[in-house]
Amino acid sequence: MHKVCSLHAASHRPAGHFAIKIAGLVTALGISAQSLAADSWVDLAVHNFGAPINTMWAEGELSFASDGTMVYCSAREDMAVAPGDPKDLYIATFNADTGSWNTPVNMGIPINAAPATDVDAMRRGDDREPWISADGNTIYFKSDRLASANNGDDIFVTHKVDGSWSTPELVGFPISTDMGHEHCPAILQDGRTLCFASMREGGYGGADIWCSQQDAAGNWMDPINQGPNINTAAEEFHFSQDKSGKVYFTSSRPGGFGGMDIWSAESVGPNSWGTAVNLGPQVNTAVADMCPALPPEGNTITWFSGRSDNSFGNIDIFWTQKVNLRSEP
Repeated sequence: MHKVCSLHAASHRPAGHFAIKIAGLVTALGISAQSLAADSWVDLAVHNFGAPINTMWAEGELSFASDGTMVYCSAREDMAVAPGDPKDLYIATFNADTGSWNTPVNMGIPINAAPATDVDAMRRGDDREPWISADGNTIYFKSDRLASANNGDDIFVTHKVDGSWSTPELVGFPISTDMGHEHCPAILQDGRTLCFASMREGGYGGADIWCSQQDAAGNWMDPINQGPNINTAAEEFHFSQDKSGKVYFTSSRPGGFGGMDIWSAESVGPNSWGTAVNLGPQVNTAVADMCPALPPEGNTITWFSGRSDNSFGNIDIFWTQKVNLRSEP
């Protein structure tokens, strides 16, 4: 990510790039004068991922393998698998020689499904919210390819076998259900715990975050609601965990900056979390700021946002140093 930092600091400065004022950061983030002397504005700013990742269309949820390979979703129409397809999954790799991202590749059919509204009006070909394993060989994602009037989304998984991605398989009950609209899958740092968002019964209201593990036979056990420090009567989704055990997630709960915000919480035990902390004004704005992802080097955080101060014209992917995040309520 540091090479990406240099690229965008040097070559991508659209109008409004300097809208984040250093003076404001001192107050908002509690950064000391000594820290400001040591850190450049590059370290303190929010950066747009730039082309060829961000486009005139909406880009969204993303995830990283340990080698930096990124899988993400985009509504770009010039590379979609079919006309009218809302979003597809793409793979992108970073080229250390050129200091830029290589041209992203649409993962194609059958990973991405074409619209099938002739079968059911809910099957729009919407594939998004990917999570890729550290070894780059497994991707979980949500899709509407089996949608019906009662359930718009399910969770699917695909594996890379001999260099090719397998036909996605439904991650069935008790993960995907007939009425829960399951989405935003991710595996925690233990490599065993699958977390996702669901509107199933037994939650706190809206979409809640639930987690499950497999038994000795490989069957997913009943998911556990992650409790009131994570879930509220509002919407919660997209759990991402860093190597320290802290999770980052999206919530529309009161106390944010407007719309959807990104929050964090410390682990205090299995399926138990400390008080949620809003990441603050460096990340969150009056518009939707959503779906955090953690690059493998560990010092930065990425997300997508409709913020207009540094945009290609639609929803874009951004990043900043984790040192800029608010860590206390």
